Amino acid sequence: MAAFQPWLDDPFGPNIPLDQIFNLLHQEYGRDEVNALVSERLRAPPLDGVSGREHALIKRISTNPSGVPQIVTTNFDLMFETGEGGDKLARHVPPGFPDLALGTTIEGITYLHGRLAAPGSDHHPYVLSSADFGRAYLSEGWATNFIRSLLTRYTVVLVGYQAEDPPIKYLLQGLNHDGQFDRSRLYAFDRGLPEEIEAKWRDRGVTAIAYTDHADLWKTMEAWADRVDDPRRWRSSVIASSLGDPKAMSAHERGQVAHVLRTVQGAKLFALADPPPHPEWVCVIDGNLRSARQSKGYGQEAETFDPIAAYGLDDDLDHISEDEQRQGVSNDNLLVLRDGDDNPPDGHRLAGRQIEGYEATPIRLSHLITWIGKVIDSPVLAWWAIRQNGLHPRLLQQIEWQLDHLENLHGRARHIWNLVLEHHRDPRNRQWDGGWFDLKKRIAKEGWTASVLRDFRRVATPRVKIRSPFGLGQSKPPSMRWDEIHLSDLGEFEVKFLERHDVNIEVPDDVLPQMFAILEEQLTHASGLLADIETTYFRTPTCYPDRAIDGREHVTKAAEVMKWFVELFDRMSQTLPDLARAHATIWPETDRFFFRKLKLYAYSKKNIFEADQAAKAVLSLDQSAFWDIYAVRELLFLLVDRWAEFSHESQNGLIDRILDGPEALPHWSDEEFPKLRDEFAARYARYLQLEGCAFAVDRSERLDA
Repeated sequence: MAAFQPWLDDPFGPNIPLDQIFNLLHQEYGRDEVNALVSERLRAPPLDGVSGREHALIKRISTNPSGVPQIVTTNFDLMFETGEGGDKLARHVPPGFPDLALGTTIEGITYLHGRLAAPGSDHHPYVLSSADFGRAYLSEGWATNFIRSLLTRYTVVLVGYQAEDPPIKYLLQGLNHDGQFDRSRLYAFDRGLPEEIEAKWRDRGVTAIAYTDHADLWKTMEAWADRVDDPRRWRSSVIASSLGDPKAMSAHERGQVAHVLRTVQGAKLFALADPPPHPEWVCVIDGNLRSARQSKGYGQEAETFDPIAAYGLDDDLDHISEDEQRQGVSNDNLLVLRDGDDNPPDGHRLAGRQIEGYEATPIRLSHLITWIGKVIDSPVLAWWAIRQNGLHPRLLQQIEWQLDHLENLHGRARHIWNLVLEHHRDPRNRQWDGGWFDLKKRIAKEGWTASVLRDFRRVATPRVKIRSPFGLGQSKPPSMRWDEIHLSDLGEFEVKFLERHDVNIEVPDDVLPQMFAILEEQLTHASGLLADIETTYFRTPTCYPDRAIDGREHVTKAAEVMKWFVELFDRMSQTLPDLARAHATIWPETDRFFFRKLKLYAYSKKNIFEADQAAKAVLSLDQSAFWDIYAVRELLFLLVDRWAEFSHESQNGLIDRILDGPEALPHWSDEEFPKLRDEFAARYARYLQLEGCAFAVDRSERLDA
């Protein structure tokens, strides 16, 4: 027929569908005659004399755990029956398909459209014409029913089909006639550009897998067949590749590792590997990090880092918009529960909780926890942990266990991990902290009970909070060793104090001592945290907010609670001076964050400390404390307010200490030091003179010299 000629000229052109051509042939020559001729042609040997390689690969890939192929084909030929063992495979022909609903397997070859009949047979029941397709998929529907049952139990991959092929058209029409078909388990290979192939198959509800050339497809099939032949050996080879830096691997190689880690067996091999896989694999298995935006350093020539290029998988979406993210679109995250994982019921109960840190977790995730614990000696893992809005208690416990048992862990690593654990242990770092408002409600309802005071201590306790770093470090992990690392390379470390949100709580006199003691304890706690996070700049408010104000005071927001502490201390010094003195006496003047300034302020209180006792304490300060520019107001106001009370000996000792000047600071050069020293000395001494402090004649002459 002339209708065949276009297919010979251009098989991929806009030709009349073959099922319609065969329908016309059946009408003109008879169904059995046409089908017998088809049978004759299909039995002809291949022109190149070579056959079976591709069919053998499909048989290898489709095998079940027992090693038996599971093939459903619309071809009539017997190519799958050739090769080793092919003649022993079970064969299923319409309408005698396996009843999957009853647990029957599809082992062997299922000829969906009929199997090639023997030569000379009187009957050739093939699905060829549009009428045949209509019966198989629509009116009688036996092909549709079988495929629907197949898709509920298996993942189906179409090989050798195009989106326009009659089998595909009828199959999808039959499956979707009631709109209830779930197509999420149906895949198809097709040649072309990924975006074009995806567009062709998208409206058919099939997940398309594009390939460039047929040779590439069969090369890939061969690699998969090798995996199926010996899954254990293949997994071991993939795990061996994970010892290297994932950035040096291609996307499909990283995808192979990710594929292995989606299984319990693969995750176990990964965790048991010795030496352990490269620590930056955490950037691959974390889907959120892998899909993060590009980051850039500072400056025009600064480095730009793209985590998708460095850690992405071959099946990742390139870029996910914010709208898509809000709709739940994301790349695969191997750190969360996924289909196929066990789900321990002990994690879902209202009472009888498991011990924190020993909760039952899916076995696959437990293996990943083990691996993370083995690589905490890398700064990459600390950087990764900082990025997370909370870590599972069992992972936190594993990290703590490693810190206890790793004898050779670098001291800086131990210090930083302790900060990271402290950050994650505090639930206030994972959510908005409204504890102050809740406390105020409790006080209004219950009064100042012992329980409320304990609640205040909890709310007032400072905490370390760590955010992701700025600049390049937002998405690029550090590459330095522990002895080279700065905290800013890992994240933004800060100490969060009690936040009162401009809502005050009145403290009655009967609980003033307890409240004051709690706040004092929290300032001590905060000072230690500030030192641990290597704070260099931290401005606390002045203890004299209404005195000699010139310009605007710059105060670190977190330190504003100190104003309240000073207010409570003023009340204590009036109502309970002995108790106030007892507290102030033990404040360490070596603490540059809070208590140095507070102690100088306390010495100004005449009803707490004798004048010469205060002078003696000031003279005992070391040079760094005496010349601390952040405590200069408290020092000078103390001297001005109590100068007249000081003995002449104390006055002379103090002015001599001032005129001697400070020691050289590290950033002062030898040349500029004398001038800077004298300027500081003169500035302090002149201020005292201007405020009415009288000096001995020889001290005045020394100042004027």
